[in-house]
Amino acid sequence: MEKLKNLWDDKLWFKILVIVVILALSYWFGIIAILLGFILFIYAIVTVIRKYIFKKNTRFKVRYILLSFLALTIMGGYGYAQTHPEEMEQSRIIQQETKKAAETKKAEDAKKAAKAKKAEDAKKAAKARKAEDAKKAAKAKKAEDAKKAAKAKKAEDAKKAEDAKKAEAAKQAEAARQAEAAKQAEAAKQAEAARQAEAARQAEAAKQAEAAKQAEAARQAEAARQAEAARQAEAAAPAQAAAQTEQNGNSSGYIRDANGRWHRSNGQFASKKEIAAAGLVW
Repeated sequence: MEKLKNLWDDKLWFKILVIVVILALSYWFGIIAILLGFILFIYAIVTVIRKYIFKKNTRFKVRYILLSFLALTIMGGYGYAQTHPEEMEQSRIIQQETKKAAETKKAEDAKKAAKAKKAEDAKKAAKARKAEDAKKAAKAKKAEDAKKAAKAKKAEDAKKAEDAKKAEAAKQAEAARQAEAAKQAEAAKQAEAARQAEAARQAEAAKQAEAAKQAEAARQAEAARQAEAARQAEAAAPAQAAAQTEQNGNSSGYIRDANGRWHRSNGQFASKKEIAAAGLVW
């Protein structure tokens, strides 16, 4: 093994011979060459990971491994195609059939997709038509609502105008009623003032009449008093005379009792002649 390594390192012809032998084997054993090529490709990836990620030294350079992978793959594929034409033809037929089946499937899928797209378009069209109908219905409803709102607003305005008119009429009627009430109150006030003036006048007249009556009563009372005084004076004159007579009688010995009867000094009743003779009043 060491000798082969030395030959590989020192002899160029050995390298060329080895490469030619490997290419020949790859040509005759294409499947094996392709398999080895893929193994070399995986080894190249592992080498890159070891060198640039794990920072480890590798025995072979990556570019040589990749060149070996390409050489083996190309030579193995070409050799397999040349040495196995029936299999290649069968593989080509299988590929064509697969391709045809794939195209058929693709066409079928395209047809199904077109059918689905057509159904979807129809569905979208129906949906759009439905949306358009709904939009038209909404627009019509909106117009109808606007018409109803305008009609309701017009009726409301008319009602408001009627209410305002009624309120104005009620206000005017209230103002007229208040004016009439004020007029009646003023008339009642004036009547009350006139009544109070008449009452005051009548009270004044009654007062004056009462004063005149009181003056007349005072005058009559004064006249009555004077008449009474005169009567009393006139009545007192006989009494005074009687008193004087009684005083005279007392001096003559006669006494008058409470009943107006005269008695002698011994208590016996005196006659009218005796009393008259004595100058007394019976």
